[in-house]
Amino acid sequence: MSDKNELNWEEYEAITKYIYEALGAQYGIKVKDYGRKCKVKGKSGVEHQVDVLTEQFEGERKLLTAIECKYLKKKVNKDIVMKLSETMLDSGIASGIIVSKTGFTRDTITFAEYKGIKLVELREAGEDDADFKKTFEIGTLDTHINMMVSRANVTSIDFGSITIAGEAEIMAMYYANLHDSYGRVIPFGTYLRAFSDDLESSGELLKTTTISFPLSSKLFWKRSNEEIAVEKISITGFFTKTDKSSRRSFLLTDQVWMISIRPTNHIFPD
Repeated sequence: MSDKNELNWEEYEAITKYIYEALGAQYGIKVKDYGRKCKVKGKSGVEHQVDVLTEQFEGERKLLTAIECKYLKKKVNKDIVMKLSETMLDSGIASGIIVSKTGFTRDTITFAEYKGIKLVELREAGEDDADFKKTFEIGTLDTHINMMVSRANVTSIDFGSITIAGEAEIMAMYYANLHDSYGRVIPFGTYLRAFSDDLESSGELLKTTTISFPLSSKLFWKRSNEEIAVEKISITGFFTKTDKSSRRSFLLTDQVWMISIRPTNHIFPD
């Protein structure tokens, strides 16, 4: 992965939170909080910031786990273990985990074992990893879309002085404007929509129908090289319904992006 595509520490925390939320669900582990505002108050009265805080119950007893995320360019040293151990002790947190991008020093692994803190290396998969760019199937998505398309098909428009019957000319009338003697504009699409609504409300399929619209004033249709008097407005057409329902199946795949290595004992129960 190139430098410009690398994660930042906030994204790394968010991914860690997502992983523990997803994997922990089967064990009753829930993410209580994470990020900058995730804080626990110790017996000392001091508040400690924790990157990810999870909880689970043993009977009525609530157990907390503090997870520290270290997106560093060098291996985590034992000071991080010591700090987390002190936070746990002061706050009554039962378990601790440190997640690191670059791994841990030998002393850190030894000291973490002594303190009972688990260590996890979580990093982006690289070209040297066996699973680099490996694709795997995660499931099948079946979709069923129920769709019935209703449509009024206009076959002609009669203005008295002229009749429009060509398909392209009729389509153009959806964007045409009429004018009255005062210069007011009346979109012709208004009549076409009213015609469509009337045919749909009748529900009679494929029946040729003509609907005339009364004119309250004299109208004109201004074309590029002429002005046509609109003596009447009669629209003819028929109503159709088309079943556009479909079924499709998609194979869902994903690609290995993150590699997790546990240098100590398991995080979740076997």
